[in-house]
Amino acid sequence: MISSVAAAFVRLRSIPLAACLLAAGCATNPATGERQLAPIMSAEQEARAGAQAHPKILEVYGGAYQDQKLGGYVADITARVVKATNRPDGPYRVTVLDSPVVNAFALPGGYVYVTRGLMALANDEAELASVIGHEIGHVNARHSAQRQTAALGTSLLGAVLGAVVGSDALNQIAGLGGQGLLASYSRDQEYEADMLGVRYLAGSDYDPYAAAGFLESMGAQQALNAKVRNAEYDASRNDWLASHPGTPDRTAAAVEHARGTGVAPGQQARNRNTYLNAIDGMLYGDDPKQGVVRDREFIHPEMRFAFNAPPRFAITNSARAVLVEGPEGTVAQFDGAKKATGVEIGDYLTNVWASGVRLSPLERFTVNGMKAATATTAIGKYRGRLVAIEYAPDRVYRFLTGTLPQAGNRYDAALHSLIMSFRKISVAEAQSVKPLRVAIVTVRKGDTAETLGRRMIYSDFQAERFRVLNGLGPNAQPTAGQRVKIVVGK
Repeated sequence: MISSVAAAFVRLRSIPLAACLLAAGCATNPATGERQLAPIMSAEQEARAGAQAHPKILEVYGGAYQDQKLGGYVADITARVVKATNRPDGPYRVTVLDSPVVNAFALPGGYVYVTRGLMALANDEAELASVIGHEIGHVNARHSAQRQTAALGTSLLGAVLGAVVGSDALNQIAGLGGQGLLASYSRDQEYEADMLGVRYLAGSDYDPYAAAGFLESMGAQQALNAKVRNAEYDASRNDWLASHPGTPDRTAAAVEHARGTGVAPGQQARNRNTYLNAIDGMLYGDDPKQGVVRDREFIHPEMRFAFNAPPRFAITNSARAVLVEGPEGTVAQFDGAKKATGVEIGDYLTNVWASGVRLSPLERFTVNGMKAATATTAIGKYRGRLVAIEYAPDRVYRFLTGTLPQAGNRYDAALHSLIMSFRKISVAEAQSVKPLRVAIVTVRKGDTAETLGRRMIYSDFQAERFRVLNGLGPNAQPTAGQRVKIVVGK
């Protein structure tokens, strides 16, 4: 977790096909054979853009997950899917990212990414293949090049990063979603990539209905996330590229695409046992080196601090910052920075962190024995508050909170409790923090979603978390002999 600032978001609509005659002309989509706006990026430019963006992706998402066997397994799945595409010779390069966020994307030039968070949610090899096929569909249909064409004057790297990564919570704190970067693919491009992904599944002898299965799991995960923080669930937003079309619509379309392949459900491979074997023991949630989320508590064992989110608030961690999200759009971003020794904390806030920003009168106070300073300011449509806490003479930690006008003062007390919960932790407490892992277990006679949920590390929504993790419906129960995923501390 390193210093960052909140990002603004820009959304652009796709250019209608008719406009191609007035712009750069029309071309044939190499993946679908349909006429479309001709990209202004050459294949060579796309390859350079992908290579340039690759290090940025690794930086934001915590680097590649260091499991050579798992990486090789995902590469083999990718190679199988690629054979069914219009570009079987690639080149393609797949990376498993060391991130708990559920996400996947591909850069021009054939750079394909899946997070270990997404792999934990998938329930078989075919579901993962459906995600990879979707992302390769974006590459082969040259959607990033089309987005660049639709935004003349926008930086090439910005268009590529913004288009492939979208604007989920991680990208808000990483800065990929704004400040000149485009937001996402168009809805039509997403549906087109879904169609191509299903086509690739069938062509590579995977069950094409797996795509709809994963989309259902993704929607269930987002609904649970909303339930945990007592927020309204919006099915049109999800971690896997938040601007994708609404999950129910996408699921229905994926089923229709699968029917169109002529392959019957279950006729082709799902490879569930092989997949579960591959992810058994995989790191789940945060890497302790970057701090971990335990229910509503964030603990950083290496930097030796912790804080607690209020009830109805959820925490998202990344290598750059921590995002705390609450009801009615209430947010808080937490990060850390160096401070010159001898600089008083109030002077740091006004003259270093918020230099040039119009602030309310500065207030000084203490947080669990540490000197702190705070001031308010307007941040776009948000009523913002900046809080700087002096952890050490040369180290400061910062909260940037925001509430929307319609929320009034309803969450001021909750955000105050968040800030005041920041504390130093002992060596013993730091050493007690253990990483979480995916564990594959066999359901025994008498086991239920409730009993298996209690074997996981969570203190709330245990059965619901177990069901979502294993692709089970709201009232479904596992069957004896079935292999399932649980999350345990090791």
